[in-house]
Amino acid sequence: MLIGQILKDRFGIREDDVENALRIQKELGGYIGQILIQTGVINDAQLVEALSIQLDLPLFTQEESSIDVEAIHSLLHDKADLKYLVKESFIPIAMDAEKNILFVATSDPLNSCALDYLTKATRCRIQFSLATENRVKELAKLFLLDEARFVSLAGSDDPERLKEMAFEAPVIRFLNHLLNNAVELRSSDIHLESTDKGYRVRFRIDGILHDMEPLEAVFGLAVISRIKLLSGLDIAEKRLPQDGKFTTRIASKLLDIRVSTIPMVRGEGAMLRLLYRERLSFDIASLGLETDHVKMVLELIAKPNGIVLVTGPTGAGKTSTLYSCLTCLNKDERKIITIEDPVEYQLEGINQIHVRSDIGLTFAHALRSILRHDPDVIMVGEIRDRETAEIAIQSALTGHLVLSTLHTNDAAGGLFRLIDMGIEGYLINAAVIGIAAQRIIRRNCPSCTREDHLSQEVLTVYEMGRVYDRFKDLLNGGRQFKKGQGCPKCAGTGYRDRMAIFEIFNYTDELKEAFIRGKSLEQLRHQLQQQASYRTLREDGFIKVLKGATTMEEVLRIS
Repeated sequence: MLIGQILKDRFGIREDDVENALRIQKELGGYIGQILIQTGVINDAQLVEALSIQLDLPLFTQEESSIDVEAIHSLLHDKADLKYLVKESFIPIAMDAEKNILFVATSDPLNSCALDYLTKATRCRIQFSLATENRVKELAKLFLLDEARFVSLAGSDDPERLKEMAFEAPVIRFLNHLLNNAVELRSSDIHLESTDKGYRVRFRIDGILHDMEPLEAVFGLAVISRIKLLSGLDIAEKRLPQDGKFTTRIASKLLDIRVSTIPMVRGEGAMLRLLYRERLSFDIASLGLETDHVKMVLELIAKPNGIVLVTGPTGAGKTSTLYSCLTCLNKDERKIITIEDPVEYQLEGINQIHVRSDIGLTFAHALRSILRHDPDVIMVGEIRDRETAEIAIQSALTGHLVLSTLHTNDAAGGLFRLIDMGIEGYLINAAVIGIAAQRIIRRNCPSCTREDHLSQEVLTVYEMGRVYDRFKDLLNGGRQFKKGQGCPKCAGTGYRDRMAIFEIFNYTDELKEAFIRGKSLEQLRHQLQQQASYRTLREDGFIKVLKGATTMEEVLRIS
């Protein structure tokens, strides 16, 4: 069976991707599998699995610690050039002397030249097992082989030499592997941090940073250079921060990757934000809102004018919440314009503006201009200064629904952040109609979650009984504590995927009076507690704990 057909049957790749690869193969030559990897249609692991089926060869599953390196060195001494074999992706892993079979792990079983060389040099029958290019590279390290040619290039400031590094095959393979691994682990960010010993590599998975295998120092500059080259950044500029982006396809998934580089004491660092186009699902019901909060949000965004604010720190999911609100509002009879820095996802039917402060296109300038385009709904990515806040309030008071974000710890703090910006209290009361605060927490892994027990002392300290009594209707009358035990699907963490917890209130006349009269955050919070439907971020998290969706530890971690 042809490799293209196996890939279509096994992994569902599209016919047009195969045809495109065949056209490239006809023009430039090469293996169709490698072409599909280079174009981002499949990853190394998928190709190796398909080759295993096509060639009826086993996959390499041996532990590296079980390979007798000294015995292999002894076997090949004065017979074969191990450096040449590694270069050709042929790694001897074992020998059956009785049957005269040499076992070889390879990512390129069709390399007839290397096969002929090894057969003649050792006079053994060769039996292959298939491994990805990255696994072959890891096996090569057992024989103390490295890419020494990068040593002379490391530390270079010459743009041409930096480009030379960026186009080296090992660098391309490493970055492709890094992105493939990040996608497989559902990572949202990749952090490359320069240290004295090389580069520390970390993935942010479900909001938590996890250390990956460190990057050797000789490759660090080369990998950073390639990332900058792909992102359209100045490859020679290491003194100033830079921002860029590029798009790629990883294992049939289309990714928009935002890149930020920054100079640090020990060298240049990079952060890659992975934005998965296929994961676009801005549905309010999927955010983690309880039923009463869903009703409250829908009532707020149904109003014809006013400001709705979403508060929280960076990475709290505020933009996703606003996008979900815009998706609900996105009807033919409405004109919606957004001002964002940057535009993370492009939404069909919505007019989106990317802030460009370097040319004077600030939030305030863009907001002032779009009012002439008669929008019904305006989303301002973030209110950062007094000018933007004033124009947003004026927009709300002249018949527009304005959605925006602020960086505050809780919902009530949003009102006082506007005061700090110099906005008069009466204008805030006239324009603001509701405020939400949110945080992101991890869900229990559905594959390994089991019943959990919380001591009575813990339940008492955190007043779980009071939360249960107040919000019993949201719990369907029962409670259950659960916790993930850790499994391969959640990388042993016990958590998989995320959801948000919320604190939301309608800015009622009673609250407006309390705000104007007291101008005290504590008094406003006390007034909020008098509302039967109001609950804090922690209390909303405890509802998720009572439902078995997450753990007490996870809620306490972020609230």
